[in-house]
Amino acid sequence: MADVEVIELLKKLVALPSVNPEHTDDASIANEYRVADFFAGYLAERGFRIEWDRMTPERGSVLASYGPEQPLHTLLLEAHLDTVGVADMVIPPFEPRVENGRLYGRGSCDTKGPMAAAMTALCPRVLDLLAEAGVRVLYIGAFGEEKGNVGAERLVESGVGAHSAIILEPTDLSIVYAHKGALWFEVLVTGEAAHGSDPDRGMNAIFAMAKVLQWLQTRTAQAQEEWNNPALGGPTLNVGRIDGGIAMNIVAHRCRIEVDRRTVPGEDHEAILSEVRVMLSDLQVRGAIRSFEVNVLKAGTPFQTAQDSVLVRGVQEVLVEGGCEPRLATAAWYSDAGAFARTCNEIIVFGPGSIHQAHTVDEYIEIDQLMKGEELLTRYFEWLSGHVHTFGAANSG
Repeated sequence: MADVEVIELLKKLVALPSVNPEHTDDASIANEYRVADFFAGYLAERGFRIEWDRMTPERGSVLASYGPEQPLHTLLLEAHLDTVGVADMVIPPFEPRVENGRLYGRGSCDTKGPMAAAMTALCPRVLDLLAEAGVRVLYIGAFGEEKGNVGAERLVESGVGAHSAIILEPTDLSIVYAHKGALWFEVLVTGEAAHGSDPDRGMNAIFAMAKVLQWLQTRTAQAQEEWNNPALGGPTLNVGRIDGGIAMNIVAHRCRIEVDRRTVPGEDHEAILSEVRVMLSDLQVRGAIRSFEVNVLKAGTPFQTAQDSVLVRGVQEVLVEGGCEPRLATAAWYSDAGAFARTCNEIIVFGPGSIHQAHTVDEYIEIDQLMKGEELLTRYFEWLSGHVHTFGAANSG
């Protein structure tokens, strides 16, 4: 019955549009409130206490808790409520369809599939088992993950945390125990316009930005040697956007870039930004630019949980018992684990579905893996109920 339940539940979730509002101008599909209300109602029916962290009436995170007020162990589960946009999709995004062993629709993989697997696994029998063992379950549906991890960051800033945490994302049932951080920022430099036939009268901001780009490449190459992580490798740099100037025959008076700097544990975001500002100040002193700005768009910290941690070893044991390879993995992409790692003692990213199907024009999840994910999460909750004391003392969130 659980197999049928998780499929039907996922269909209901996919049918509820929850597109991040920064990915659409269509109010009929924007914001997370439809799926948030459903998520809260479903868990309330199972006896969860429901709290909200609302940013606006249409956007907020759900905090559903079950178990003792003074727990021996708090397990945090988290799935983000929002999806990316649907403009280029080649299938009806909100009409879930099962075909050839797959369930199609926006969010079926990222991340409503993993969300549904955990919701189904938390059946009354499992919840009672965990509560009797002294485990408090905190299941969070967070808004705004697809654009800035807004919901997770708000909750972490308010002190929400746990002894252990599983961030539900499509990992092909691999245990992601570490991923890089994401430091996104823009650099704007200004020069002085002049006629293109007499460029020496101006100050070309595009030429100046070329120096900035060269410096960023050189400095990142140095950082790769300084901060080479055995699990994650070194930091990376990508400049994804550049714009400047107004016409071919006018010396460009401004230029702007957007920078995606992926970081590894140990790197300091403020130190990186400080170096960028020092470099720009030097260009200003030397007369290459008139002014500059550095604006942070996102500062997501990396995370890394020990491979021999209780959480990792417990999930590995469950994978073996369930007939799966106990794969450990790291990731270059970012998730809400980066935020919650600051308030959770042990944390992993885990769930059914392939990250390669996330954000695609025909997004789907394999039904077999969806059902296997529900089974493995059930097994882990059962395992946890018998191994609470192996985690030792830690903050209860």
